[in-house]
Amino acid sequence: MKSFVALTLPALAMAAAIEPRQTPVVQVVSARSISNGQGSGCSTGHFSFSLNVDRTVGTAIFDDYRATVGPGEDASLRERFCDFEVTFTFPVGCTTGIIHNSPGGLIRLQDRFDAFFAAQYTIEKGQIVRPPGQIRYNSSNYGAPPNEYLDFKSDHAAGVRVTVNTATERNVVYRASTRIFLGQPGISPTENSVYDVQNAEIYITDLATC
Repeated sequence: MKSFVALTLPALAMAAAIEPRQTPVVQVVSARSISNGQGSGCSTGHFSFSLNVDRTVGTAIFDDYRATVGPGEDASLRERFCDFEVTFTFPVGCTTGIIHNSPGGLIRLQDRFDAFFAAQYTIEKGQIVRPPGQIRYNSSNYGAPPNEYLDFKSDHAAGVRVTVNTATERNVVYRASTRIFLGQPGISPTENSVYDVQNAEIYITDLATC
């Protein structure tokens, strides 16, 4: 015997009104360097920024963000820093996502030497909910003959939660305080080791409403 469930008109109307949530739209607006002084790898004149067509990916471009260690080189060159800000527009309400800072460039490490990328992030109108650890590069993967360099592309991703209360407050500033350095294994360098960060793509994935 077949049975049937009758839906009343109010129940049908309620069912029709339920729609899947739309993915929030976040765009990149602009960026600027906020670091100068000794040790900065992106001081005034050494930092630029470009956007893709739909403004979902921004690319920071560095022409002096480079850590080096070699025979007779100044020890201070083994560590550099770069602090910069990126402005996004967020929708009104609560949004979660993952902000990616993806450095790329050239690297070459002497045997037993390491390179590191580390960063701390903050974001206005919200918080970093999953801070990433540092990225380590070792000579087993990034060793090369003298004066030859390898391409690298990495990803440093942080979970974020942002709450925008009004339409006039949609601009949100993301601040990245980054640092690169070369590790020496207790021996004097006999070759040049170079970690040259030439660019970093900044973008957000996994967007959702809270």
